Amino acid sequence: MNKFLLSLVLVGLAATQPASAATVFVPTFTANFNTNFGANAAAAQAAWIAAASTFSSNFNDDITINITVDGVAGTGTLGASSTFLQSISYPNLYNSVRNDATSADDTTATGAGGSLGGNGALNSATDPVGTTHNWWLSTAQEKALGLIAAHGTASDGTTTFGAGFTYTFAGAIVGGTYDFQGVALHEISEIMGRIGLSGSSVSGAPGYTLLDAYSFSAAAVRNLSNGANANFSLNSGNTMLKAFNNQASLGGDSRDWASGVNDAFNAFSSSSVSNGLTAVDLRVMDAIGYNLASTTPEPSSVVLMSAGLLGLFYARRRRVR
Repeated sequence: MNKFLLSLVLVGLAATQPASAATVFVPTFTANFNTNFGANAAAAQAAWIAAASTFSSNFNDDITINITVDGVAGTGTLGASSTFLQSISYPNLYNSVRNDATSADDTTATGAGGSLGGNGALNSATDPVGTTHNWWLSTAQEKALGLIAAHGTASDGTTTFGAGFTYTFAGAIVGGTYDFQGVALHEISEIMGRIGLSGSSVSGAPGYTLLDAYSFSAAAVRNLSNGANANFSLNSGNTMLKAFNNQASLGGDSRDWASGVNDAFNAFSSSSVSNGLTAVDLRVMDAIGYNLASTTPEPSSVVLMSAGLLGLFYARRRRVR
């Protein structure tokens, strides 16, 4: 299987471990993070951890996700992430989601008429792309889907934040500042696999992700491109849950949300607004392999440890604020 390191400029995070679940996010704050954030380093770390606890509180996969947290000077980058991807055949991708199904949405997606194209039986899905291509999962997704060891210590990616912006780290967003926790929520979700490749070249061939497989323009009309009229759907376009960003026209990332209600997963944001997780955000994370917790547990402490980076291929995207 091929391995690929995808770098995305967006928003990042790691999370805390709830007492009644087993999903652990392990952050490693770099010296650059602390140096560049200076007097705000402690507040930025606390905000990053608080944002991470949102994922741990809502998802209970028994996995460890290791994330390096870096910082850069200036305002050239609001947030960035580097994510490791592993190739997988479409039948194996479908079977992995089917076998991991824990929610009604999972059952819909893998059942008859579902967006993944199967009928609920093993090996019942046909690859929707007929030409040469590859499907990819992030290493964090692979852990959630039971494809690799759940508690390895290798890095699953890096999040980077621009220290030159003025942020609100906690509480109500102050006018003229950026929501640091919202930025963190966005970026960590990318490391968790909330990314689209939309046929862009990866390791010499068009690439697609699990999230791409949920993109439709109309009932039974897939839209695997990075252009207009692409929507998140669990039932093959019969119900459109939210519009994806038109990357071809506007830039940003193809599987971020189109502009609208303030949301951590939007392609574009601005200062003075709060960008939290919405109900559809939780549904999309569930659909790409994570198990929604039946109740919302109390968060406990993040485990801190070092994690090294490994990588073979590297690509980069940017998020426009």
